[in-house]
Amino acid sequence: MLKKKICLLIGAGAALALAAVLICLWAINLRTIKVAFYRLDQRTVSGIKAQIDNMSMKGIRYYDLNPDADLPKNFQKKYSILISRNSIALKKGAASFVPVNEALFESMPTSIRKASAKDGAHYELPLLLDHFEISYYQISKKQMGMENPRNYGELLRYLESAKERVEFPLVCAGANDQDLFGFVSVMAESFYGADEYQKAQEALAQASSLNKRDLPESLTKVLDEIKAMQERNFIHPRWTRVSNGDLRYYMQERKIGALAMFLSERRDFEYNLIRYYDSDFFPRYDLSAPHGIVAPQIVAVLLKNKKDLSLILGQLSSQDVQTELSNASLLAPVASRAESYDRQADDVRFWAASSMAGPLGSLEDECETNAERRRLLAQKIRAYLEFK
Repeated sequence: MLKKKICLLIGAGAALALAAVLICLWAINLRTIKVAFYRLDQRTVSGIKAQIDNMSMKGIRYYDLNPDADLPKNFQKKYSILISRNSIALKKGAASFVPVNEALFESMPTSIRKASAKDGAHYELPLLLDHFEISYYQISKKQMGMENPRNYGELLRYLESAKERVEFPLVCAGANDQDLFGFVSVMAESFYGADEYQKAQEALAQASSLNKRDLPESLTKVLDEIKAMQERNFIHPRWTRVSNGDLRYYMQERKIGALAMFLSERRDFEYNLIRYYDSDFFPRYDLSAPHGIVAPQIVAVLLKNKKDLSLILGQLSSQDVQTELSNASLLAPVASRAESYDRQADDVRFWAASSMAGPLGSLEDECETNAERRRLLAQKIRAYLEFK
């Protein structure tokens, strides 16, 4: 009997010890601030981590989510803060996000502030802006005696004139899905204006979700105009197969009159090549419509309602830290008075601020939720553009 009682006491003690450990782990888990990063480049992630670490807060853990997969199921319950490119996935989950303190938006230009609002509230805090830009080769531009085009008609005349001086008036590295979507996006925004561009995004997202074989008419109209540019040799006729390696070669050989690429991508080109290309926003076709710029936002989302988390967002949106984030990521800050990494980044903030509709997302972010579906959509667009 005594032996049995001793065994029971030992068992009970072990159970209590295990329960105590589990309670401690649960309490630690509750106090842990879990910051997840999704679909961001390493420069940007490192810059944001450094600024959070400077706050010297205890219990912060970082998670790098798979950029090719959908956001994890129940990610709202698993993490405290999500920092990501703005996307359709975030819009779908907005109902479960914690609204961001409106005071954190006071340092931002009105158009950037409005672009991140949903139903009168803010569920995403913009931190940085990328931008799909067009960059003109300064040497041939000077030879032609022309200025940067201000509308689509001027762009076509510019490219027509450039044909006499370069092999390819305009090139985009369309072998990269991101660049393919970027170029189609700026063409659609140029043609439709911001409101109709967003409707075209919705139509494409709906067609894709229903696995429709054909692309919606709102998109094929834009693709038909791109095909016309190909046929007139305004853009590289096989631009959908051009890689960044091809682009470097063309730049070295001075074969290009203008480039179309993301600001983040521009940063990866050697200075002695890219320095000759003057970046600008893409010219508008429909000047009567309100326009924005295709400038994907890096945003922070609150998934838990805790004071410490709001302090982190306040830190990341402060003027001094915005300057540091721009310097680390090489992207544009969103705070009005923050210093930018360089003129290109400063221009992006100015264009976003001065555009009626502010920063707009790219088709790849607004229509698909994972890399495989984006890849399939890109293939469908390439097939349409290459069909004879």
